[in-house]
Amino acid sequence: MGQKERIPQLDIYRAIAIFAVLAIHATSRTLAETLDTSMFHPFLFVNKFSQFAVPSFVFLSGFVLFYNYIDRPLGGKTLGKFYSRRLIYIIVPYVMFSLFYFVMKMTAGHTWGLPPAELAAKLGKYLWTGTAYTHLYYVIIIIQFYVLFPLMLWCLQKVRRLAAWAPLIGLLLQWGFVLLNKYMVTHGYWQLSKGSLAITYFSYFLLGAAVAVYYSSLKKWLIPTREGWRSGKASVWIALWLLWIAAGVIHVELWFNNYTKKTVINSLWYEAFSNIHALLSCIVLMQISFLLYGAGRSLLTRLLVSIGACSFGIYLLHPALLYFYRRLPFHGGSFAYTAAIVGGWLVALLGSWLVVAIAFRYVKPAWIIFGSAPQKPKSEVKHTG
Repeated sequence: MGQKERIPQLDIYRAIAIFAVLAIHATSRTLAETLDTSMFHPFLFVNKFSQFAVPSFVFLSGFVLFYNYIDRPLGGKTLGKFYSRRLIYIIVPYVMFSLFYFVMKMTAGHTWGLPPAELAAKLGKYLWTGTAYTHLYYVIIIIQFYVLFPLMLWCLQKVRRLAAWAPLIGLLLQWGFVLLNKYMVTHGYWQLSKGSLAITYFSYFLLGAAVAVYYSSLKKWLIPTREGWRSGKASVWIALWLLWIAAGVIHVELWFNNYTKKTVINSLWYEAFSNIHALLSCIVLMQISFLLYGAGRSLLTRLLVSIGACSFGIYLLHPALLYFYRRLPFHGGSFAYTAAIVGGWLVALLGSWLVVAIAFRYVKPAWIIFGSAPQKPKSEVKHTG
C-alpha cells in the first residue's frame, strides 16, 4: 500500500509547539524571581498558558503514527521497519544528548571525583528515566507510546469504530491513573515521576489517533475556510477558540491565586483545566497551522516549516544554549529583565535552529545527533493535506 500524502502543515504545528516549549523554559526562573512584582502575572501567563506544548507534541505523535499505519497490514516487516526507524532517529539522538547533558551536569557540579561505579549507576539511571536534563523526560514518554503503539493499532484495525471512542478511553485511563496516584499510592512508589509516564498523556495520544482515523471526514471541520465560514461552521470554530482561551486563562488564574494569595484548592482543579486547555490546544494548533500555511509559498510559511522540520533537534539542543546564555551577567530594571528573558527565548530558538539546519544541510550523519532530516521541499508544495 502506498504511503499517504504528506500534510506539510504539520511542520507549522511543530513550530508553534516548539515555540511554546521554549517559552516555558525561557520563563522557568521568572516565577520565583518576579514574585510580588508587577512583572509576575505576565510571565506566569506565558509560562502556564504554554503548558500545552508537550501534550500537543504527544497528540501529533498519535496523529502521525495512526495516519500513516492505520491502513497498513500489521506484520513483522512493518513492525521491524517501524522500530528500526525509531531506534535510529529517536533513541540514538536521545542517548547522545543524555551523554552530553551528563557531562555538562557533572562538570558544572564538579562531581567527576565520584567512584566510577557510582558515575556509571548515575548515568544508567539518567538514561532509563530521562533525567539527564529536565526536558528529556519527553523522549521517555514517546518511547513508551512506541512500545504500546502496535497493540493500539491492532485494536483499531480490528474494530475501526473503536477509534470514535478512543479519546474517551484515553481520558478514562489517564484520569484513572491521576486519581490512583493521588489517593491510593504513596509518594515515591513509581520509578518514573508521574509526568514521565505515558498514561498521564493518553487522552492526547488517543485524540490524535481518532483524528487520524477520521481525518478525511473531519478535514472540513478542522480546517478553517471561507466556504466553511459561510456554511455555518464558524460558530463551532468561534466556540472552540473561546473555550480554549477561557480554559487557559482559568488555569493561569488558579496558579496566580496559589502563588500570590496562597490559595489552597484540590490539585485536581489544576489537573482538570490543564487537561482541558491542552486537549483544545491540540485542535486549535492544527487550525492555526492550516491558516498560517496558506498556499505554502510565503517566506513566513517556509521559515515555520523549516523550524518545525528541525523541531526535534531544537528540542534536544536548546537547554544547553539557555544554560550558557544565563551565565552572562545582566543588569538593569524591569525592561532590561524582560529583554533578557525574551533574548533567552530568541537565542534558544534561533541558535538551535541554525545549528540543526546547518548540520542537516552539510553533515551527512547529523541524524545521529538530531534525528530524522527534514524532507525535501518539493513534496511539501505538491501536497496540501
